[in-house]
Amino acid sequence: MEKESLRQKFANIFNQYRGLSKSAYVLFFARLVTSMGAFIFPMLTLILTIKLGYTMLYAGSLMAIVAVLMLVGNLIGGKLADKFNRKKMIIILDVLSVIFFLACAIVQPQEIMIYFLIASGFFATMEGPAFDALIAEATLPAEREKVFSLSYLGFNLGFAFGAAMAGLLFTNYLSLAFILDGLTTITSTFMIIFMVKVYKHDEMKEGDKNEYEEHMDEKKSIFKILGERKSIIYFILISSIGAFIYQQWTFTLPTYVAHVFGEDLGVKYYGFISSANGLVVIIMTPIMTYVLRKKYELQKMTIGAILLGASFIIIFRASALYLFFIFILVFTLAEVINMIGSAPYMSRRVPGSHRGRLSSIGFLGYFVGANVSYVICGLIIDNLGYDYVLGLLVILGLIQAVLIYLNYALDRKIFPKLYITPPSLMKTSLMKERESQKD
Repeated sequence: MEKESLRQKFANIFNQYRGLSKSAYVLFFARLVTSMGAFIFPMLTLILTIKLGYTMLYAGSLMAIVAVLMLVGNLIGGKLADKFNRKKMIIILDVLSVIFFLACAIVQPQEIMIYFLIASGFFATMEGPAFDALIAEATLPAEREKVFSLSYLGFNLGFAFGAAMAGLLFTNYLSLAFILDGLTTITSTFMIIFMVKVYKHDEMKEGDKNEYEEHMDEKKSIFKILGERKSIIYFILISSIGAFIYQQWTFTLPTYVAHVFGEDLGVKYYGFISSANGLVVIIMTPIMTYVLRKKYELQKMTIGAILLGASFIIIFRASALYLFFIFILVFTLAEVINMIGSAPYMSRRVPGSHRGRLSSIGFLGYFVGANVSYVICGLIIDNLGYDYVLGLLVILGLIQAVLIYLNYALDRKIFPKLYITPPSLMKTSLMKERESQKD
């Protein structure tokens, strides 16, 4: 009996993704295909320094400028996403992005390649709010949590393959990497054009509707909406603290590992730790989605914040490699739990008419938290050392957990109808029909 029960639980982890709308699976494959071809932007530093011969200072300054441009692109994209057809926006911006990407494949590594890359990234970032809004529009409120979980799984599965391909192509076949990246992007775009169906609120069955997503007058100020739904403001501000902490696994951690084990071993070990992160994400995303199915979004985020802060205690003054692998296990669990809580949160609480703009404001909160962290943590490391940074991250994790829990109480008052049934236990009309057919 025990074996059967265990087998059933294992089957349930994957069965939870059954019965979703067709668009949910299309978006999963589209995300997987896109991230499989994501060769270039993770290698941007290497392209600037190795292929183009720039100094780290110049490369870092250029990437900071690019980050600001991407922020501007995201904000413009958010405004446009609420004004124009989102599917058409994705098509146009994807095509523009791919054109500049393919232009990079034609030219030899030189300065003009940078401008093509920046243009490509700018249009791709502009597409972000429209894509986020499309996920919400193409899926039903009751399935949103599983859809975001599945999309995140697709991204990591694709990226794991893409990262390996990037290493093989970088030295001698950089042009091919640009071509493959462009082709995978345009393939996923065509999948979205022809296979993703957008739900209109009026056409949904009564049991599938969520009144908080109903369209409002598009001219209504985004700030007025936020004033009426204050828990969203607090969610964005609190998420910026999470961004501050999370970004340290790519900023503080690499140099800390090199500090502990020496530069040569440190770089190698950090590569192994990064691989472990990807592996844990792929394995634990469906498991944690199932295990925490009875929890509400902000409850999951509270657990994630506690684990995120606590993970840095594990490597405080660490000298053994295994401690860093325990750290990345706990850290990645926090990442996964936070994602399955935070990703669907805003989609259920904002009117469809304002999704793009609110997505941009959310991105702005994350951007500020992440970029402020680079400056503050860099100053602390240079002047006080790693112990103080790790201590700060632990404290911030606990503060974030407390703030999320307080916001949870406010959120229940503002959105009471979202707290009747935990999101992961909600069923769409399609799921109910299939269950009744089995009975």
